[in-house]
Amino acid sequence: MSAAEPLPSLVLRCRLFFRMLYGTSAFLLLATGTACLAGVDGDPQYPWLTTWAPPILLVSGGACAYFVARYCFARLVLDDHGFRLIGPLGQSEVAWATVVRWERRPQRGGPATLRVVHGPERRRLSIPLIYENSHILEVGLGQRRFPSY
Repeated sequence: MSAAEPLPSLVLRCRLFFRMLYGTSAFLLLATGTACLAGVDGDPQYPWLTTWAPPILLVSGGACAYFVARYCFARLVLDDHGFRLIGPLGQSEVAWATVVRWERRPQRGGPATLRVVHGPERRRLSIPLIYENSHILEVGLGQRRFPSY
């Protein structure tokens, strides 16, 4: 490959552990919320199981399922132009030159998140660091180009 030819894209996929963890959590929350809503555990001693628990469990399960569809089934593609988050719920594209600022934010009980501000309208993009070799994205953001060591 000569210096004039562009480098091939680098594709980072979600780690299997996070895919299984969040996918199982979404399934269990939705199943438990549905069971409570159907009155499977109809113990009259606990009336909150049929009034408060179902909506909370279903909303939590829906949020977890959204996370799985948005991030766990997505792939992060880095190339000379920038990086893209491509998944079943859409695509977000950021050019290296348009990055205004970025920061790594640790999360309690979960993976860290990169917050990237980009473009003239200062759009924000959050990327959880659940991808294989996701540190490569941080190196690229620090260098404002395709990462090189």
